[in-house]
Amino acid sequence: MRELDTLTEGEVASIAYVLTDVDDTITTNGKLHPEGLEALWKLHDSGLKVICVTGGSAGWGDTYLRQWPVEAVLSESGALCLYRKDGVIRHYVHPSIKKEGYGQRVKELIERVLSLVPEAKLSSDQFARIYDIAFDHGSEPPYLSKDQIARVVAICQDFGAGTAVSSIHINAWFGEFDKRRGTEAFFRDVLGLEGTILQKVCCYCGDAPNDQVMFSHFPLSFGVGNIRKHSKNMQDLPTFVARQEGGAGFCEIAEALLRCKRNNSTIL
Repeated sequence: MRELDTLTEGEVASIAYVLTDVDDTITTNGKLHPEGLEALWKLHDSGLKVICVTGGSAGWGDTYLRQWPVEAVLSESGALCLYRKDGVIRHYVHPSIKKEGYGQRVKELIERVLSLVPEAKLSSDQFARIYDIAFDHGSEPPYLSKDQIARVVAICQDFGAGTAVSSIHINAWFGEFDKRRGTEAFFRDVLGLEGTILQKVCCYCGDAPNDQVMFSHFPLSFGVGNIRKHSKNMQDLPTFVARQEGGAGFCEIAEALLRCKRNNSTIL
């Protein structure tokens, strides 16, 4: 992972979209601090389009889209994207999701996990999720151990669910998607961008193992400082890493991007 001061104008010249995780990337210890919000506004005001890509609920996604300077929010690990068109908030659902019987499968999986791992619990915002199941492991006490997290993941996968582990949740879902595939589908079907063009115009920011599918796919990727805590257990790391954690680290990343964009404009 390279330091941000080695980022060059050429590496950001074609970037038009900043894709970013939310929890522990823009936020710090579960809260949006002033520097995180300021970074979002600076990116927005510069003309860069920010799209959140999160394992968080559709309910949170709706709030982010209404309150933050972002273009869209891909929520629930790629299941659902909320975006504006002609002043109206619209929903894009990943095409692999089969709505019929989905709720029953979710109910059965939750019951199985909670019966086999008594220490497990649903996230407190599960009521705001449409397609995703989130088991809390690090947001609210009591926290799960690494072995308990692995047990929950194994049960979900044995049940046929896709899984991802973020810094606070174990996410599970039914469908052929994840953060990367959800992003690709939204850009292809709604924005008309795909393949190498998509990789060229987007960069990604994250903080945790569930961001690996994005780090490996986008040539230009960034980790806030807390990625170092997980790096030994990750196969795919971001290209660059910030010194600070959470929102302060995201602010560093935004400043580096904007510095290079300004310098590139001066050169041109």
